[in-house]
Amino acid sequence: MNRSLRWMWSALVFGVSSGPLSTLVTLNIIDMGGGPLMVAYAITLSNVVLIPASMFWGFLADRFDRRKLILAGFGFSTLFLVLASQSNSIPEIDLNYAGFTFFSTAYSTPMNLLIMESADKRKWATSFSMLSMLSSIGNLIGLLLSTFLVLVIRITVMYAVLALFSASAFVLALLFTPKSMMLERTSMLHSIESFAVRLKMLPLIFLHRPRLTLFKMFSLSRLTKKPINYVPLLYIAITIFYISSGLFNTLYPASLYNEGINKSLVLGIITVGMLFQILTFHFVGHYLEDRDEREASFRSLLLRGTGYIVMGVSLVTPVTAVVLGFLFYPLSAGVAFSLFYAASNTLIFKVVGGRRQGTTLGVYSTLVGIALFSGSLISGFLSKAIGYTGDFIVAGILLYLSGSIFKYLEEG
Repeated sequence: MNRSLRWMWSALVFGVSSGPLSTLVTLNIIDMGGGPLMVAYAITLSNVVLIPASMFWGFLADRFDRRKLILAGFGFSTLFLVLASQSNSIPEIDLNYAGFTFFSTAYSTPMNLLIMESADKRKWATSFSMLSMLSSIGNLIGLLLSTFLVLVIRITVMYAVLALFSASAFVLALLFTPKSMMLERTSMLHSIESFAVRLKMLPLIFLHRPRLTLFKMFSLSRLTKKPINYVPLLYIAITIFYISSGLFNTLYPASLYNEGINKSLVLGIITVGMLFQILTFHFVGHYLEDRDEREASFRSLLLRGTGYIVMGVSLVTPVTAVVLGFLFYPLSAGVAFSLFYAASNTLIFKVVGGRRQGTTLGVYSTLVGIALFSGSLISGFLSKAIGYTGDFIVAGILLYLSGSIFKYLEEG
C-alpha cells in the first residue's frame, strides 16, 4: 500500500469492532431475558440515529479537518464499547449501541474525501476498492473472532475486546491520517467509485436538507406516467428493499438462537454470509460491465427473497435451520446483496451524480432512513403476531414486489 494511504489500515481495525456488534447485541439482549420486541427496539434505536448522524457528520466534513472527525468517531465509539461492557440492563445496552452507531458513522465521508485528496485520480478506483475491501475484511475478522470467543467469554467481555480494536484504530488514525485539503462533499458525486463505496459504508448521504417540494415526485400523476416515473419508482423499489431487510436482518440471529442453536453457530452463519459478500463484491464489477443494472437488480431480489422465505420455513427444526442457514444466508446476504447493492448504486449514481449535484439525494436518503427504521420496528410486532417464519416470509414477498418494480423499469 502507498505510504500516503497507510491510514486506511485504521478502517480495517475499526471494522473488527463494528462487524459483529449488532449480532452480539441481539444475543446479549436475549440472554438477559429480552424477546423479539426488545431486540427490535434496540436495532430500531440504532437505525433512528443514522439520519441525524449522517447529516451531522456530513455537514461537519465540509467545515472541519477530516482527521479530527475520524479521531472523534473512533474515540467516542471506543468509549461506548467500554460502557457497553459494563451494562447491566437492556436499556443500557440499547443506549450504548445507539451511541456507538452515531459515532461510528463519523469516518465514512472523511475517508472517501481523503482518497480523492491524497491519491492520484488515475488510482481512485483502486484506492476506493482497497478501502471497501479493508473495511469488509475487518468486519469478517471481527465475526470470526466473535464466533470462537463467545464459546469461552461472556458477551459483555466481548464488548471490551472490541473496544481494544476500536482504540487501536484511533491510534493508527492519529499516526497516519493526513490533514485534509477540504474538498467539498459534492466531489463524491463525480466518481462512481467514491459514491458506491460511501453508500456501502453508510447508505445515507445528505448534501442538503431535502425540501418538501421534492417529495412531489411521488404524486400519483407522476407515478403513472413514463418516463417521468422512473426516478420515484426506483426510489420506492429500493425503499421496499430496505424495509424487507429490516424485517429479516433485525431478528434472524434471534430466530436461530430461539431454536436452541448456540451463539457460536449463529455467528458462524453470519460470518459465512460476510465472506460470500466480500468475494461477490470483488467480482461483481466485471459481472455488471455488459449487463443491465435493472435486470441484475431484479434477479438478485428474486434470489434474496427466495432465501428469506426458505430460511423462514427452515425454522421448523434446529437442524434444518442450521443446514439451510449455512446454505441460503450466504446466497441472500452475500451473493444477492452484493449484486443488488452494486447494481442499484450504479442506477442511483446515474440519477443523482455529476451536474445535478445530488438534488434528490436527500429525498433518497430520507426514504432509506425511514425504511431502515420502520423495517426494524415492524419486525418485532410482526414476529410477535405471526412468528419468525411469518415475518421472514413477508420480507421475502416484499423483495418480490421490489423486484417486480425493477422489472417494470427494465421494460420501460
